[in-house]
Amino acid sequence: MEITLQPVLIETQSRDTEGRLAFVDGKLVAVLVRLSEELHGADGLAGQWCVEAGFGACATDVLSVWFDSLEAARSWIAERISASSPTG
Repeated sequence: MEITLQPVLIETQSRDTEGRLAFVDGKLVAVLVRLSEELHGADGLAGQWCVEAGFGACATDVLSVWFDSLEAARSWIAERISASSPTG
């Protein structure tokens, strides 16, 4: 399984604009956004990545899954895809 995280700017109508499009084998499975210091510094979430939108096995409630790093997000995506595959 090839997981690709493509940098993208996201119009969230907030300062949380740094994003990644997450692809598995060329298929879009999630949109990740990095939480800004301005909005999330006080709650301790600044710099973390969250799932803004998920598709298929990566579908989840908005802002309900956070990651300390993109590698952690990549691992979560791999686990979700593997668990949902017919042979997984």
